[in-house]
Amino acid sequence: MGFIRAVEIFPPLFPRLAKGKHTRLEQSIEGFIYQARSVRGYADIILVADIKNPKLLEIMPMDAVAMLREKARLDAAPVLVVGGMQRRRFLSTVLTGLSLGLGNIMFAWGDDHNVRAASHAGPEFASLAQAIRRAALLRERAEASTEFLAPVNVERLAFPGEVARAKGRLRAGATHLLAQPPTADVETLGRHAQLLRDAGLEGRVLLNVFPFRGSRDVRECEAYFGWRLPKSLHAIAEKGASALFEAESDVVKALRRRGFPGVYLNTRGVPAVAERFLS
Repeated sequence: MGFIRAVEIFPPLFPRLAKGKHTRLEQSIEGFIYQARSVRGYADIILVADIKNPKLLEIMPMDAVAMLREKARLDAAPVLVVGGMQRRRFLSTVLTGLSLGLGNIMFAWGDDHNVRAASHAGPEFASLAQAIRRAALLRERAEASTEFLAPVNVERLAFPGEVARAKGRLRAGATHLLAQPPTADVETLGRHAQLLRDAGLEGRVLLNVFPFRGSRDVRECEAYFGWRLPKSLHAIAEKGASALFEAESDVVKALRRRGFPGVYLNTRGVPAVAERFLS
């Protein structure tokens, strides 16, 4: 595969019981299928996110992926948050993905709060690499060809511990690592590219493009995700959404031009974003 386009969409979401909100499940499923069909021409890998929002219920990513296979004949990759998952459930979920013949599965750890909430006794795996290793062993026994993806904090690759963590996930069986925080502009791309080169990971990481909507959105995303975004991005955001789009489009073009392995794009629930950035 040449330039890999990994595009993340939301699973079917359903509001928790609340006054004045009435969303039929069928409508949510139809919207999800519409998202997937809308991005398939611009994505080599369609990722189905795992949403941690107390205001929403969701159809879990593996079930949503199976639904896409059945209703729309589309292949997608579930994002499995394994930090607080019981070992037996984790292996069963992986086996389900292998039995479906999925092209890819994405493994993520989850933030500390959700891991503690899901497992009062502590996580069943010591690390994400250990979970990937167990999944890879199951893949080998099943003689399956599903490829595994995992995250990396590209900003922390300046520290040997993060480099070791990233390489450990690759050795465990991940094919590529998907980066956060976003590579927000060409200036940031230069720094991220140097970090990848220094770590020896330039051919294994898909840098992230995240469609910010304005200066307030940038600040809110920093607070919500715990990102430290560059001052250059804040300056661009002050000029408005069109300036942000232009800067982020320049990143995608530079990734292609400079021979990076691909890009990781989150649509934030707006499938037209994939066409805007990746057409």
